[in-house]
Amino acid sequence: MALRPPARIELYVAGVIAAGVAVLAAIAPQVPGIVAEADPRLAILVVAVLVGELVPIRLGPGQGEVAPSTTFTFAILLTFGAVPAALAQALGSVTADAVHRRRPKFVAFNVAQYLLAVSAAGVVHQLIAGGPHSEDIGVVQLAGVLAAGAVFFAVNTGAVAIAISLSSGTRLSDSLAGNLIRQSATESVLIGLAPLAVVALQSNLVLLPLIVLPLLAVQRAARQAQISEHLAMHDGLTGLPNRARFYTRLGQSIAGADPEARIALLLIDLDRFKEINDTLGHHYGDEVLKQVGAKLQGRAEPRTTVARLGGDEFAILLPGHDADAALAVAEEVRRSLAEPLDVGGVRLDIGGSVGVSTYPHDGRDVETLLQRADIAMYEAKSGRTGVQRYAREQDADNLIRLTLAGDLRRALDVGEIVTEFQPKIDLRSDRVCGAEALVRWRHPQRGEIAPELFIGIAEQTGFIVPITLHVLRDAVRAVREWRRHGSHLTVAVNLSARVLLEPDLPERIAELCRAHDVAPDALVLEITESMVVADPERVLPTLNRLAAAGVVLSVDDFGTGYSSLEYLKMLPVRELKIDRGFVMGMRTDPRDTAIVRSAIHLAHSLGLRVVAEGVDSAHTHHELATLDCDQAQGFRYSPSLPGPQLLSWAADYDALHTRMPRASRLLRPVAG
Repeated sequence: MALRPPARIELYVAGVIAAGVAVLAAIAPQVPGIVAEADPRLAILVVAVLVGELVPIRLGPGQGEVAPSTTFTFAILLTFGAVPAALAQALGSVTADAVHRRRPKFVAFNVAQYLLAVSAAGVVHQLIAGGPHSEDIGVVQLAGVLAAGAVFFAVNTGAVAIAISLSSGTRLSDSLAGNLIRQSATESVLIGLAPLAVVALQSNLVLLPLIVLPLLAVQRAARQAQISEHLAMHDGLTGLPNRARFYTRLGQSIAGADPEARIALLLIDLDRFKEINDTLGHHYGDEVLKQVGAKLQGRAEPRTTVARLGGDEFAILLPGHDADAALAVAEEVRRSLAEPLDVGGVRLDIGGSVGVSTYPHDGRDVETLLQRADIAMYEAKSGRTGVQRYAREQDADNLIRLTLAGDLRRALDVGEIVTEFQPKIDLRSDRVCGAEALVRWRHPQRGEIAPELFIGIAEQTGFIVPITLHVLRDAVRAVREWRRHGSHLTVAVNLSARVLLEPDLPERIAELCRAHDVAPDALVLEITESMVVADPERVLPTLNRLAAAGVVLSVDDFGTGYSSLEYLKMLPVRELKIDRGFVMGMRTDPRDTAIVRSAIHLAHSLGLRVVAEGVDSAHTHHELATLDCDQAQGFRYSPSLPGPQLLSWAADYDALHTRMPRASRLLRPVAG
């Protein structure tokens, strides 16, 4: 039966230690003779080895370290032979490990690998250079020390790489490559300094401390390399790991995962960052990113990696988390991001959407896991669920959305985005009093695309702003044409939250009305309660400026929000639209009728006009008229129509209902 990773690493460590003990047993008889000689030069070099082990050159977090003791170990090898060098290196390793309080098993492994590496280097040096030469260093000696250094480096690095590979489950080639890249340059310099140490030792002991200078230069270069690597692998604004670092860590987690392992990936996108950046400036945007990064990092577990991938996108790597645990963390992240931030004295509500994917269920490589977390995040954002786990059926929907997102700009440029108008009926006079502008996309290949699909995409991409301005222009032009023909109809346009946050929206609408000689009160702008609730400090001033300009404001989908009464007191609105769900339910549910009756009474008490949407039957029309509702719209009257066609339809409707007695008008259906 195959050994599991823990058993393999234990067996390997035991084997290395046993080999080291064998080497130590072979060279131990020579120790008395070395001590008896009491060569002061050897004593100086041994002390240098000890100091070098205690003051290693660190290669960065998780990158290991290189000890300057290598220089002096090879100086001993060149001058006194492999046995004193191996013993000095072993003594230095034991001393450093004892100071750092490492476990006995690690101490034994480190000593063993050094004994093996130095002994192998000594054999190579003996074969090439014929052993130590204390008088002078020639070409052969130099070639011998370089070859011995290569063997020392290969054995030492290889022993550690094998241990890392067995313990983490990574491929041996990857582990070897990582160690070679990190340590080869520094080790080469340290070994190359060994002959200089020998020359100084032979010429004048006073010169030996000068070797410290190039060692300090190596140490400084290593530190600079650490700084450069940190800058290359971390985000300069938040200090978090960047995209490259996160990809590396995710790849390492996947490579080291056993068949039962679970790894979760959270992809986070801030919901209102672009509006803040565009409106308040990059300084506020940068501060938001820093605070969000600190908030995410502050809630991270020890093994968790939090990274900023770019823009307002963050990621969290959760080793050991299955889907349920990851979703719990994602919900906590979402709640945390929903808490307001104080940026320069300004209270900002950000919010965020989180997509979740897991290894191995959703993917077995870095790109697949990230792609599927991104798909889930988009679903969370477009569906306004806050958190979403990846599901395979999302792939087809996401492909459609990506295609449509790429087509939107072209669609607007070539005239595929059009505006139609659904009539609104005055329930007292039973005449056409206005219309609601509705956007339509007639795709050349896909036909008419449902607004609920492409409007969400437009919101996500920010393209909702030019689309809404396009509809506003069409609406104002339509009003001008209707009035040229003697019809004083009003037109209503829905505003999204993204458009309402445009700082110059009131001025643009005022200019649009002036340019087409249309009175502002002919334009009705429909907003939802959720827009105001999301960011009242920025939305209310804009609404007040619009109302001051003469534009009529309407609360759309009334009854579906959670703060209706509170915000009705604050908003400068003149109209209330009852949500279609309650209106359509009047036919079958008395409770819906009661809700509609109460809404009409409340609105009239506040001096507001009431519009019911979703009227689909003569019965509902009659009920609304009986309840004293002001206006209505829906398929009972007509679907949406092009502007010129609406004008002729309105004329026919008015002519027909003017001739009919009121009782007959209430019950007769009207064809679209």
